[in-house]
Amino acid sequence: METVDQLLEKAKGIIENGSNEDMNVLKQVLDGIDGKRRGKYNTYITAFMETEIEENGAQLVMTIPITPFLANTVDIVHGGFTATLADTAMGTFVNRKIPDDKVAVTSEMKINYTAPGVGEFLKCRAEILHLGTKTSVTEAKIYNENGTLVAAATGSFYLVPRKA
Repeated sequence: METVDQLLEKAKGIIENGSNEDMNVLKQVLDGIDGKRRGKYNTYITAFMETEIEENGAQLVMTIPITPFLANTVDIVHGGFTATLADTAMGTFVNRKIPDDKVAVTSEMKINYTAPGVGEFLKCRAEILHLGTKTSVTEAKIYNENGTLVAAATGSFYLVPRKA
C-alpha cells in the first residue's frame, strides 16, 4: 500500500503534467470516492460510473454519462463497462424487490452488443422476467441518447441469505 505522501506525489504529478483528459478522469475518481463515502453510491464501481437510478414500477432505469474513464482504445465505451451497467441495473432491481434478509447475486449473464457506446450517455432499462424464492431472471436493454440500442442482456440471479 502506498503512503499518503506517495499518493500526494502521484496526484501532484498528474495535476502538474497531465492532460485535460487526465484531470477529468482524476476528478471523476475523486468525486466517486467522495460520493461513496457520503453514501450517495453503494459501491465504488457505481460511483466511478456516476450512475443515476430511477424506478418506475415495472422497470429500473440506470443512466451513466459517457466519459473518458469508460473509453476503450477506439474511443467507445468499453464492453466491460457496458456489461457492468447491465449487470448492476438488473441486480439492483432484483435486490429492491426481495426481502431484506436476502441478497441477489449474479449466477449467469449473457450480453449482445448491437452498436458502439458513443454519445453523451447510456441508459439501461432493466426488467424482471421471473422472481422466485431462490432465483430471478432479468432482462436489460441499453440505449444511447439517440435511442439506438447499444446492447441487450439477460441475467439470472441466485437469492441467497444476507450475511449479518
